[in-house]
Amino acid sequence: MWTLIFAVIIKVTLSEGQDIDFGRETQSPNNINLDTCQYLKNVTDVEMLDQHQYATLEQCLYYYLAEEAQKKQKRFGILNALAALPPQAGTKSTPIKVFFQQVTLQHYELDEFRKELNIHGYMNVSWNDPRLRWDENTWKLKDLKIHTPNHVWVPVITSQSLETALRNGDAMEFRRVVAMSNGTLRTLINFSLKTFCDDTDFKSFPQDVYKCCYTFEPHFNQENLDFKTNGLPIFTDPKHFRDSGWSMSGSPPTTYHEAGNLPQVGFCVHLQRATSSLWIELTVPTTVCTVLLLLTPVFGHVHIQLTAKMFIILLQFIAMMLFSNRIAPHFGTASATPKILRFHEFAIVMNTLSICCSAVIWTLIRIRRTLPPWGWLIRWSHFVNRCLCRFNLADSSNVDSTLNANKGLSQQLPNADYQSDWTNAFIAIHSLSTFAMSVIVAFGYLVLM
Repeated sequence: MWTLIFAVIIKVTLSEGQDIDFGRETQSPNNINLDTCQYLKNVTDVEMLDQHQYATLEQCLYYYLAEEAQKKQKRFGILNALAALPPQAGTKSTPIKVFFQQVTLQHYELDEFRKELNIHGYMNVSWNDPRLRWDENTWKLKDLKIHTPNHVWVPVITSQSLETALRNGDAMEFRRVVAMSNGTLRTLINFSLKTFCDDTDFKSFPQDVYKCCYTFEPHFNQENLDFKTNGLPIFTDPKHFRDSGWSMSGSPPTTYHEAGNLPQVGFCVHLQRATSSLWIELTVPTTVCTVLLLLTPVFGHVHIQLTAKMFIILLQFIAMMLFSNRIAPHFGTASATPKILRFHEFAIVMNTLSICCSAVIWTLIRIRRTLPPWGWLIRWSHFVNRCLCRFNLADSSNVDSTLNANKGLSQQLPNADYQSDWTNAFIAIHSLSTFAMSVIVAFGYLVLM
């Protein structure tokens, strides 16, 4: 009997001992497993942490902020409210101010014929989210790197309008989202945008200016966003930007509101050819032809001037073919005519009129006359020829030899003096007409160019 009682007592004791040992074994891991987040919060200098420890501290801070935001907005029944809902969700606070601090261009592609400009670059954007505020004394962090933009709420921005944003091939991507301890989020948005340029200055070709404008607007939460700018100009990235023979300027980004109080940010890029090779290629032929046209009176006799003008109009038509190859492809997207082409057309018309005038005068000179001209015409022609064009005075021997050759005469004409007077009169008329056309050409250059 006593043996049985003793055996039962030993069994109960062993059973209690095993339970105690098992309890100790299950509790010992909890005793040695410290709270990692609490441990990292107690670190006085985060610079002494390893890289993985620093990343763990950032994760602890993020999940702490996400948990606090979830508690405040749990009535919406949405998971991860920090990323799904805007900061002022459920409140009547003022719209979120999104600041466009700087726009930087890295590369561009211009299609001169279709008047399209593709730009690539990035812009620095910031806004404030009160849900991402924390105490620096508690967490020992001044900023929090958000490795994935999907972990926080970000304003979705699109370019142009909602109807053409995707069809136009535009793209935007958030990079380097950083949250500050005061709730300010800063991000870098890479963009690739395309637009059609306004070339109303095509009349100044090849020195015309392409005006290409871009517009940003919110894609979601349009009534809860407001855009702001700081007035800084558009910058270019010196590491990647290449001008490609174009001089680029632009207007600073500005904010405005469209119909329906839709906030928008817009800026324009102006492009002008930086090289003068095309300008020289087009202006040199026109300038040379015009100068030769103005210098035709110094060639002497009317028939020599007529020959020179015929050669000049040949050069002008060759230059016109050059203009056709260089300028005509741009006419499909422009409604204006370049100034240089208009002046070249004007110079051809004036040269044609001058050729007609010289041909008529030369024909009149070759006609033999037996009656003298009026006295006032003789005096007036001598005055004009001596004052205006002294080298165009008629040579009676030359006139007589020309007339004899044309008429087959074998003897000297008795009225050669009369013919010389008529020749001087026609030369005076030709000189005045040539001078008048030269003045008109010079005036046309000042007006058209």
